[in-house]
Amino acid sequence: MVVLGALTTGAAGCDLSPTAATVNGTSVSQSQFQGQLSVISGNAVAQCALSIEEAQSGGTLPAVTGSGDATVTTPFAAFELNTVVEQTLEQVALARRHVHVTAPDVDSARQDYLSQMEAASSQVASPCSLTGTALVDRLPKAFVDDQASALAVQERLEEVVGGIDVSPAALRAYYDAHRAEVTQVCLNLIVATSQASAQAIHDQIAAGASFATASGAAGVNPNSPTGGQGPCVYPAQIVAQLGQAAAAAVEPLADGALAPPQGIPIANQTTGTPSTVWIVIGVRQHHLVSFADSESGLRQQLLANGGARLTAVLSAEVRSARVTIDPRYGTWNERRGVITPTAPNPSFVLNPAVDGSSAGTSILGSGGQPAG
Repeated sequence: MVVLGALTTGAAGCDLSPTAATVNGTSVSQSQFQGQLSVISGNAVAQCALSIEEAQSGGTLPAVTGSGDATVTTPFAAFELNTVVEQTLEQVALARRHVHVTAPDVDSARQDYLSQMEAASSQVASPCSLTGTALVDRLPKAFVDDQASALAVQERLEEVVGGIDVSPAALRAYYDAHRAEVTQVCLNLIVATSQASAQAIHDQIAAGASFATASGAAGVNPNSPTGGQGPCVYPAQIVAQLGQAAAAAVEPLADGALAPPQGIPIANQTTGTPSTVWIVIGVRQHHLVSFADSESGLRQQLLANGGARLTAVLSAEVRSARVTIDPRYGTWNERRGVITPTAPNPSFVLNPAVDGSSAGTSILGSGGQPAG
C-alpha cells in the first residue's frame, strides 16, 4: 500500500522532493509522481479511462485504492511509475534527436487522446458505464493534460523515427487525395430472421416500400436498427463488421440503391458458436466528413505507420537505459519494467487533496458479433 502525500518544500515552484526514479540521468521527483497518483486515485472517471485503455490492449488495470485513507495499492503505484519511466525514455530519445514538443503538438495530442478514448470506450466494456463523449467530458483536466503531454512526446517521436509528416499542410494534402476514405456511407439496414425473410423484405423494398415501412414487416429480427436506419460508417468499418462480400455489394451502390440480401457470418458472443445472419442493406446517402472532423483520425492513421519503427527505437532505449527506482516503489527490470517490492515500505506522505500543507456502434446493432 502506498500513502499519497505532499513532498514539495521550499519556495513556490521549487521542487526539492527526493526522486521517485532516475532515467538516464533525468529525474522524476516524488512530488511529481505523487501528484499524478493523486489525480488518478481521486477521480473514478480517470480510473475508468485507464481501465479501458488496459482492456483494449489486453491487460487489466491493478486495483487503485489502498486499504487505508489516501492510499493507492503498491501494484498500481508500480504500474503508474512504469508508465512514467517509459514516457521519460521517450522524452530522452526525442531530446537526443534535438526535437522539441510545442504547444500545438500538445493541442493535437489532446485531440487525439480524447478521440481515441471515445472510440475505445465503445469497443470494450466500460467499468463506469460511461462511453464516448459522456466519458471524456467528465475526465479531470489535470488527467487529460498529463495524457496529452505524454502522447505529444510519443507522436513527435513517431514522426521523427518514422519519417512521417503530420503537419496541418501534409494532413490537408492527404485528405484531398483520399476523399473516398473519409466519405461515410449512411446505411439503411434490416436484420431478418431467415434467408427467406430477407428475400421477402428485399422484394418489398424493391417494389417501392421504404425501409421504415419494411422494418415493421414479418420476419424482421427485433435487433434491427430502429426504422431500418443504420449508422453512417467509413468503408473500412463495413469491411470489418459485415465482411468483404457485403462491403463489395455496398461499395458500388448509389444513394437510395438496394443490395441483394447478404448472409453475414457471426459468432455467439458467449459461446463462440458460428452462425449466419441475413440482412437487407441499402445506401441512404454518402457523406464527405469535413477536414476538421477527419484531422485527428488521419493523423493517428499516418502515425500508426511508424509504430514498428517506434517500437524498435524504444526497445533499444530500454536495453541501454540506466534506471534507478526508489525502493519503496519497487525495482526496475529491463524486461518486466517496475517490479513491486515484496515488503512495501509504508512510510509515505499524505494526499495533497486532504493535506492543506501542500500548495465505436455496431452496424448490426445488438444482433451479433461478426465472426473472424
